[in-house]
Amino acid sequence: MPRLFCQGAAMLAMRAAIALGVFWVVWASPARADDALCTVTGVNMVTPDQGTVSIDCSGVSEAFGRQFADILTRILKDRLDPQTVMAKLDEVERVPEEGVARTVSDDQRQLIIQSLHGKPPGMIAIIAHPVVEDSAEFAKAIATPLLQVGWQIAGQQIRRAAPQSLEPVPGLAVVVHDKAAAPQQALQLRAALNAAHLAAGLVEDPALAPDATLLWVGRRPSFASTEPSK
Repeated sequence: MPRLFCQGAAMLAMRAAIALGVFWVVWASPARADDALCTVTGVNMVTPDQGTVSIDCSGVSEAFGRQFADILTRILKDRLDPQTVMAKLDEVERVPEEGVARTVSDDQRQLIIQSLHGKPPGMIAIIAHPVVEDSAEFAKAIATPLLQVGWQIAGQQIRRAAPQSLEPVPGLAVVVHDKAAAPQQALQLRAALNAAHLAAGLVEDPALAPDATLLWVGRRPSFASTEPSK
C-alpha cells in the first residue's frame, strides 16, 4: 500500500491530486483561508499510476493538513473512485461564513418536505446549544418543514441546553440510543436533512430510549475543525 506523507494541505488540492497513487503534501506559510492555494511542485512516477507528487500549499493550518491527509488516505485504502469523490464534493455543504447566521433556504425546506412526504410522520426532540447565537433560529427553521409534513416536536418546543455528551458535537446531529438499531424516523430525518444539504451525523447516546430520536443543533462547524467525530 502506498504511503501518504502530509504536514498540511487544503481541499483545493483534492481535485488536482486524488487520481494519483501516492501523495506528498507539504505545508507552506499560513494565511487566510480565502488565500489558500496548492500547486504541484514535483512529480516522480514509478509507474503510470504510482509514485510521489509533491504539493506546496499556503493559507492552511497544520490541523487542516492532517484532516486532508486522512481524506486522501481513506481514498487510497478504500480504493474509492476519484471521479465519484469529485462529484460528491459538489454536494458537500460549505462551512458557514464567520458572522453569518445559519439558515434554511426555501429550496432546502422544499427538499426536506419532498424527502418526507408520504412517509409516516415521526416524533422527535430538538435541543439547541444555549450559548450559540444562531442555534435556536436555525433549529426553528429546520422544525418548520417537519411540522408541515406532520412531524411532532416533543413538548412542542425547542429546548436550549448543552448535554455533556453532545456539547462537543459541532453542527447538526441526529442522536439515537444505538446507531446499529436506529429508529426508522431517525434514518428518515437524517436522509431528509442530507438531501437538503444540511449535513447531519448520526450520533449514539445510550441515555436515550431505544425508540427515541433527538435532533441536536450544536456549535457552528469551524473550518478545519479538529473535534472528534462521534
